Amino acid sequence: MNVLDSIVQLDQSATLWVNNLSSWWNDGFWWVMSDVIIWFPVYALFMVYALWRLGWKKGLAVILSIVLTVVLVDQFANLIKGSVARLRPFWDAAMVNGGLRIPYDNSNAGLYGFFSAHAGNSFGFAIASWLGLKWNRPEGNYKVYAWVVFLWAAMMSLSRTMMGAHYLGDITVGAIVGLCAGYLMARLARWVVAKAKG
Repeated sequence: MNVLDSIVQLDQSATLWVNNLSSWWNDGFWWVMSDVIIWFPVYALFMVYALWRLGWKKGLAVILSIVLTVVLVDQFANLIKGSVARLRPFWDAAMVNGGLRIPYDNSNAGLYGFFSAHAGNSFGFAIASWLGLKWNRPEGNYKVYAWVVFLWAAMMSLSRTMMGAHYLGDITVGAIVGLCAGYLMARLARWVVAKAKG
């Protein structure tokens, strides 16, 4: 067995273990965390807050950096999913036979899951929004916001494993991609704001 096979096997075992930590009494919570549409009002509230807190120019730059992050992560995830073609856990017979819990119908999620766009977008939003606030209004204290938004991103990502839709490796790579994309877009927004001043 080569190193890649060992990593895949470890990922499968860890995913089954984590997935089975969930049960009927908290399935609803993980479903809510996983459903992107439910979180749209939260995104809208952040946009209003950013415009109010930073002013319309800086606020708009931060909002655009988040939108760019999501578009970048989504497109990159689609490209990688088609190239790698790794079946989602709930399509993998070995995972299902191994005891994977699938509390809700995931069939509309598609065949392939590497890497998780949910994880990428949530962590991308977290870092781009936090840095956008911190860099554009440094006198503010955003420690509580950072704790809340990164905890939310982690729970959103983990929910995909609880739903049987992603391996832990999928969400780990997605989180890393999201953090990198969000950081780069936040830097770009900061540069645009600085240029607008000058």
